[in-house]
Amino acid sequence: MKSIRPIISILFTTIFPILFVITTTTFTYIPIFGDGLFMEELSASTAGRDLSLLIKMSPPIVTTETLKGGQNPLIQFRLSDTVTNETLKHVTYLIEIQKSGKRLLLDTFHSHTGNLGILMRPSTAEHVTINGEQDPILAAYTGDMERPVSATGPIFAEGGLYHFIVTIETIDFDRTFLPTDKQPVFEGWLSVGYTLDKDFQINGVSYPIQTISYYDELNKFNYDSSNNELQFAMPFDWNLDRLKKVNLFVHEEISISNPSPLASNGYEGTVNNIDLSPNLIMLDRTNSTKDVVHFMLTKPAVMDLAQKVAADNNNKNNQNMTNEMTFTLSPSTTAVNPGAMIGPNSMNMSMNNGSSGGGRSGM
Repeated sequence: MKSIRPIISILFTTIFPILFVITTTTFTYIPIFGDGLFMEELSASTAGRDLSLLIKMSPPIVTTETLKGGQNPLIQFRLSDTVTNETLKHVTYLIEIQKSGKRLLLDTFHSHTGNLGILMRPSTAEHVTINGEQDPILAAYTGDMERPVSATGPIFAEGGLYHFIVTIETIDFDRTFLPTDKQPVFEGWLSVGYTLDKDFQINGVSYPIQTISYYDELNKFNYDSSNNELQFAMPFDWNLDRLKKVNLFVHEEISISNPSPLASNGYEGTVNNIDLSPNLIMLDRTNSTKDVVHFMLTKPAVMDLAQKVAADNNNKNNQNMTNEMTFTLSPSTTAVNPGAMIGPNSMNMSMNNGSSGGGRSGM
């Protein structure tokens, strides 16, 4: 029987609009950001020319579990003309990759076709090693999607967000560098899913729970027997100014044994003690041995939550905003979640940008 996981993968590519900046006659650097995705399409302008940079990870679903199985993600960098979508040739990319503020890679790459590929080979090595043919004049590693450069070392070895900072040094001609003040800079984030397996004792019986976070590393994963709910958290920057700039999607996947005291025909959840609309929790019951529950928080939903978190912070006169996104998940006898009716005779599923619900008592 088919699963709805491929449909969820498709949603990644369809629910996020491409962001464009206003065209200007001189170069203006406007940082365009993204958060928690497997693909970013970012835009900037230089000398009256509108450019679009695609940063894309293949396959689209990469987790700590698949990496342990030997998966090597391929990262594509494609610079194109925003108006014509034509891939620009002879592009030199200065690429920096960071995780949690730590620089993992900083090097120069060149693609004669403009379509650069870097194959990530996670390892236990102390530093990242680049393998590929070098251009002696550009001092850049050259490659494309058919013959990608490889990066081996402590990169893409852990779950969470990877920050890409890409500067374009040449366009159209191999040896003609753009003036430093006219080199477009793009910033985006790609996610590696963080897999966490836990066994919880409920009424004297052990039940396995598997969680995959496609945003950042999870912590404080517990079972609250008094409320029959799962609780977990992850790092998150709730700054509203930052969130307005980013193209983000928070996706948490929880697999619950069925039958078990946590299994249900519907689920309810909270984020930072704020009740979520059932539309933001998707349920896959196509596997009779487990319920797969998905928190699917699009940007409108996260913005709505952020405003409520900020209001609660102000009401309590807290000087510092919380730096966590906390979750609860529990079975419900009344909630109807998208995908909840999926069975042998139905593969219908709905999804919208529904906002969060009201606040849970005790906020």
